[in-house]
Amino acid sequence: MQTTIAIVEAYAKLKELSRVMVEIPQQQDDRDAQRRLLHRSGQLVEDLMSDVLPKQSSDTTLELNLAMLKFRHTVHREKGE
Repeated sequence: MQTTIAIVEAYAKLKELSRVMVEIPQQQDDRDAQRRLLHRSGQLVEDLMSDVLPKQSSDTTLELNLAMLKFRHTVHREKGE
């Protein structure tokens, strides 16, 4: 049952990430909105990847190149987190 719930939660986060990534380029006139959307997308990526990363020191960088936007998110995890 917990696995099913985790899959549904991951799917919901992935759908939200998809919506956020589509909305970012549409907010060209509003830099604050873009910044909030970028922050939210970083949180979603971290949530999606944090469960699958091993519990040791590591750096993970996700870089997306969109038409007018380059997005890079780095997560640094220390052992014991």
